[in-house]
Amino acid sequence: MRLLERLNALERDGQPIRVAVVGAGQMGRGLVRQIAGLPGMRVAAVSDLVLPRAMDAAAQAGLRTEVVEQAADGARLLHDGWVAATTEPDWLITHPAIAAVLDATGDPDTGARLGLAAIAARKPLITMNVEADVTVGPILASLARDAGVVYTLAAGDEPSVLCEMVDWARLLGFEVVCAGKGKNNRLDPTATAQSVAQEAAARGMSPRMLAAFIDGTKTMVEMAALANATGLRVDTPGMHGPRSDLADLLRTFVPRNDGGILHQRGVVEYAIGDVAPGVFLIASTESEPARRDLAYLKVGEGPYYLFHRPFHLASLEAPLSAVRAVLHGEVTMASEGVPVADCVAVAKRDLEPDDVLDGIGGETVHGLADDVQRVARQGAVPIGLVGGARMLRHVTSGSLLTRDDVAFDESATIVQLRRRQDEWVLRHRAAGMATR
Repeated sequence: MRLLERLNALERDGQPIRVAVVGAGQMGRGLVRQIAGLPGMRVAAVSDLVLPRAMDAAAQAGLRTEVVEQAADGARLLHDGWVAATTEPDWLITHPAIAAVLDATGDPDTGARLGLAAIAARKPLITMNVEADVTVGPILASLARDAGVVYTLAAGDEPSVLCEMVDWARLLGFEVVCAGKGKNNRLDPTATAQSVAQEAAARGMSPRMLAAFIDGTKTMVEMAALANATGLRVDTPGMHGPRSDLADLLRTFVPRNDGGILHQRGVVEYAIGDVAPGVFLIASTESEPARRDLAYLKVGEGPYYLFHRPFHLASLEAPLSAVRAVLHGEVTMASEGVPVADCVAVAKRDLEPDDVLDGIGGETVHGLADDVQRVARQGAVPIGLVGGARMLRHVTSGSLLTRDDVAFDESATIVQLRRRQDEWVLRHRAAGMATR
């Protein structure tokens, strides 16, 4: 039965899938609006650190809210037409009325905490928090598989769209040469929440979110997460990211010996140009019958073939992952095995001893995607760990932060979980299972 038919049946039977949305920023509001319009689904709760923001997200979707701050009052979640607004998301994960939790916070530490709690509660977690996933997603995915529960990135964002395209291409017997996205915003690694505040207000965005887009961190985080889910690699620190329009992709994102920019085949990338807001995949095949079919179907003459999706729909598509997770136990995108890529922190300005780092989208650092082996050799710091970290020594603008440069906030869940992941990776490497 198709998903729409299943949802319509759940609606007719009065048994909708009730979900909780954590995070009521731009993505969270979009999730609430979209889910509210779907048959067979209900927004049972919205959580945000700022309670009025959670209530407003529901109100914008035409939903009525009640403030519910603890599980003892959670029976109200069973009443159709009402949404629990709360600042405390933890109790939602264990509440029997909630079938799945969607993380739209973008905060690494919150993502780590929600991930562990959902796995312990055997509850599906659907996350748009790629910042957490690139930092501790491999261990969360492993723990979830062991527990028989779904941990997945949500459909609709560029990484998950590309992950599905990579799976599709490989199922057809193609070799994936490059999987990439178009960068939606200009690139300025020095952008800060303060410098983009006026633009963010005009676009109805969080200044920190917009800064993370413009300084490149979001692109770096997303493509490193895609690498970990597919086994594709980061070709060079920060990727190449050339200016390349759609018409140029087949000449640009191919190996150097064929006139392109790639040092190797099987990589993640991004382009600045008219590709945005879409994604692209470049593949090849040694099969002569397949080449004849591709030529006949006007895909191209080879040896490389371009497949392009001109859009991604973010929060509009994300609820599909919740439906698939609840009804079929299906994972849209998650890391498979130990990581092959990471996103590390680079100083936006000169940093001095005792400076406190303000994390992704802030004033102090931006992210850089890289291969895990280079990251390990350099001792570079994952950007998902730097929120609240304290500088130990002077670092100049544009420099990679190393583990000798910073003292982490050891109380943070994501710091503790990343240490656990690092130990897990070492055990796998010692057992000869390190790379794919």
